[in-house]
Amino acid sequence: MSTESRPRRPVAHRFRRRFVATVLVLAVVAALAAVVGTQQGPRLRSVSYDAGDLVTRPAQRVILTANQAVQQVPASAVRVRPAAPFSVTSSGNTVAVEFAGPLAYDREYTLTVRGVRAPGQAATSELRTTIRTGSTDVLAVVPGTDGGPDSIVRRGLGAAGSRTVYRAQGITEYAVLARSLVVLRDDRDGGSAIDIVPLAGGVQDDAVPVERLSMPSSRGSAKALHAADDGSSFGFVYADTSSGRSEDVGLYVVDLTGTHQPEPVAADGTPTAGATPISVAQWAYVPRTASALVRTGADDLVLVDMSGWNDAVRLGSATYLHGFVGSGTTAVVETGNGIVQLDLTDGERTDLPAPAASTDSAYLGRIAPIAEDVYLRVVGSVREDGTLAARILRVDGARASRLAVTVPDDASITAVCPSPNGQFVAVATQSSDGALVSVVDATSGALEASLAGTAIDWCSALPTGDEVG
Repeated sequence: MSTESRPRRPVAHRFRRRFVATVLVLAVVAALAAVVGTQQGPRLRSVSYDAGDLVTRPAQRVILTANQAVQQVPASAVRVRPAAPFSVTSSGNTVAVEFAGPLAYDREYTLTVRGVRAPGQAATSELRTTIRTGSTDVLAVVPGTDGGPDSIVRRGLGAAGSRTVYRAQGITEYAVLARSLVVLRDDRDGGSAIDIVPLAGGVQDDAVPVERLSMPSSRGSAKALHAADDGSSFGFVYADTSSGRSEDVGLYVVDLTGTHQPEPVAADGTPTAGATPISVAQWAYVPRTASALVRTGADDLVLVDMSGWNDAVRLGSATYLHGFVGSGTTAVVETGNGIVQLDLTDGERTDLPAPAASTDSAYLGRIAPIAEDVYLRVVGSVREDGTLAARILRVDGARASRLAVTVPDDASITAVCPSPNGQFVAVATQSSDGALVSVVDATSGALEASLAGTAIDWCSALPTGDEVG
């Protein structure tokens, strides 16, 4: 019995058949997907944002990415709940919602984009997401007891207890950088020392040594320490006392992208080695910039680029610097004719609202700006024994009302410092029982947290130097 063998198809032929079949399947799937896409419209693929930046900086974005390109989205198609001012841009398959100012701490926001359409398609869809903003904490200096070291502690508003960030003798001031602290101390010889302390997980990183900064002279005194928000530099007011008297008193800057050596800021606003530093009555970095606003000893206002790249800008004169409004482009300054809001971009001055209830007290203290035309101010009356009965007023445009914060009779208010987003305010007091910081709601005065200590990090945005009388 014989068997006939069937001719076998070439391998290349079988491959072509499988390839054609695969292509047909993919084509069908693509066609079905296209039909579904035209019927359903774009779908949300991903959402990106920085929870921490959303509560500390203006002009922060939440970016929604769709699964396909979308037509231009108008602001009227976007809803944010709880409400917050925003603008909208769209390009390709992304929709960016940019918030005008910082959002509230630890809160859920729902973003809804309606009527989203892909180019050339009739179907519309809705992109919807919920985000949660970051929480916050407060840093303060706790003086040591019985000659022990002082501590910088961190306390979260949503949790009890605190953590020690750094401990050293004679801590007087500090400034927060991106991944480190700059700590100003009184040394054993009666001068000043500065430590740059590396951080890990919010506390000192023991695996990295602390950097001891070389001071401008063998002996001297430093104060009014501030750091740029981006961590690129910090500055302080320094007096050379190596000769036995104070010399070359003025502003010095340390460029952390360079040699880490303090350089005097010259009278023309340029960091220059060996120069006589510009005299300083008050100064601070303008929030979110590398520039500083300086009130000189002659009451001149100078906007200084601490990097040295741009020329200084003269902005007239002022008798006191109160602080900065929100985004930092506006400063609240006192002049011989009243208190004004100074636009740092063009020098324009507008009167600060001052309803009668905010100016009729015997004592008028420092203003803590919250937003444009909104601020807190410490005011007070003099008791029969000569002590000051202080209270905090909130001014919102033409309306002034007392913030419901209780200050003990034997306590004095040493600082009122709004949080970066203006939601809370830290009220620092000093009494016979010691120093205390109360974090309260900036609108209602309701207590959120408290801790023993001084030198709150929120106060670093306020100009330091001579204080209002």
